[in-house]
Amino acid sequence: MALCPAGRKGLVWMAEYDRLERRGRENYLDRAVLSGRGYLRRGLLGTGAFSDVYCVESAVDGRKYACKVSAKAEMLEREAKVLEGLRHPLYPDFGAFWRQEGLGILIREYVEGSSLEEMLERRHFSAAQTIRWGLELAAGLGYLHGLPQRFLFRDVKPANVIVRQDGRVKLIDLGCVCSLAGEVSSRAGSPGFAAPEQLREGGALSASCDVYGLGKTLEAMLGEACGSREHAAGLRPRGKSIKRLGKPEKSWRMLEELRARRRLSHIIRACTMEEAEQRVADMGNVLRQLEQIEI
Repeated sequence: MALCPAGRKGLVWMAEYDRLERRGRENYLDRAVLSGRGYLRRGLLGTGAFSDVYCVESAVDGRKYACKVSAKAEMLEREAKVLEGLRHPLYPDFGAFWRQEGLGILIREYVEGSSLEEMLERRHFSAAQTIRWGLELAAGLGYLHGLPQRFLFRDVKPANVIVRQDGRVKLIDLGCVCSLAGEVSSRAGSPGFAAPEQLREGGALSASCDVYGLGKTLEAMLGEACGSREHAAGLRPRGKSIKRLGKPEKSWRMLEELRARRRLSHIIRACTMEEAEQRVADMGNVLRQLEQIEI
């Protein structure tokens, strides 16, 4: 790739970052962005439509961070400002933000763990585990909605949920966050998890958009579409009486699991109604309903 002199700044890559191939992007990041900032690139964590996320290490203390890089610098700066103002355990800690060589750079807490999306490729979860993580997510999203800016996350999905090594969850990637206190644009979110009104031009957005995304995420954790014939069959002992399921303790645990799944499936259906007016309206309602399920 051709290089050109840029005065005292030395050599600058001529091509735009978002037009480079992977190796070119990494070289660009190392030479033009991280050099002199005290960070060393350690690997790629993920890539999206408008950004890449790398694991970087501080040359001072060896601490790891997530480094989000985007040629959409203004968009990333908005995300950084939102993250900087959050004070809730569901969200990663803000580190730093700067613009350099036409790029936006966001440094945040590196969360050790696996994404829920990765875990769902290997297994699904019990009602009890689904409820526990559902409560954590609903509490953090309710906090976001309750801020003066009335933020919406708009991209609740398994890929953005990190299960930490201690079993708690973090919600990452605030790139779709918007404020209901200002001008709001629809057409944001991921198909399959975004509420229908998010994907329509001019769709009216509300807190129920995140309710929909949370409901779809909980549905994925259970492993079957709630309301389907297969799911309904899975809630029954398939022709066996509870007395024939084995030891009394095991039979009782299975019965409790079936009861919890049935109640959870009702909540999920109420959260994922296609029409916003028929959907559970806010996270406080979701929290109360989840808390009432005995597990």
